[in-house]
Amino acid sequence: MKKAAEMSRTGRALIPVRFFPAEIDDAGVVYTTCEHGHHTAMIHRNRKHQILFESGCLALLDDYTNEALSSFSAALERAYEFFIRVSYRKLGVSCSLLESSWKQIAFQSERQFGAFVLLFPVVAGKSFSLPQIIPELRNKVIHRGYIARSNEVLEYAKIVFLVIREIVQVLNDKCPTEMWAEMNEAAELQKKNVPQGMEWTWTIISEFDLERDLTFEAWLTRLKEQYEAPRRSVV
Repeated sequence: MKKAAEMSRTGRALIPVRFFPAEIDDAGVVYTTCEHGHHTAMIHRNRKHQILFESGCLALLDDYTNEALSSFSAALERAYEFFIRVSYRKLGVSCSLLESSWKQIAFQSERQFGAFVLLFPVVAGKSFSLPQIIPELRNKVIHRGYIARSNEVLEYAKIVFLVIREIVQVLNDKCPTEMWAEMNEAAELQKKNVPQGMEWTWTIISEFDLERDLTFEAWLTRLKEQYEAPRRSVV
């Protein structure tokens, strides 16, 4: 029975899946060390808004509600930035001009949101409307120390999921070339953050906001299964 379980339907031996602890840095580079002491870096191709959203979901699955909400809020803010950067490419504005302008609002989330709201109609052809629950619950948690319950944060996550999907779908529909150019350029910059001499590889990109019919519930279920897989395995 054991030998049969180790064979695939094609008759080939299956390679056991192994899991090792890993850590991701701000540049999106994932570092891990195998049981033999080999150090490897993996470049996470997903943009920061998705990485932060996944982090929020994992915190929510572990019942860290306020930490989850904080990550969801940060994910949405980085989606605004992603939209601005791609839009600048679409409008033919140089990267150097964008960077010099961004420095003026890099630490001011309200101004970033204002820039996004004014730029959104230029690309999308329609105005942007943010559901009121997002700033209300965020401000209660971040500024007033409100302890959110799981059902509140779950509803918050669903709304943020839909808003990010709307933002990136606009980019995918209106300026896909510029969007992928932004993502590819960012990936090239990530490679420069890998320590010299360390082996590295790409991780598979899976933008949740580019799958047309994907629901938050389906995506969360998929993520939960991936999250629980290492706990079921023995390294």
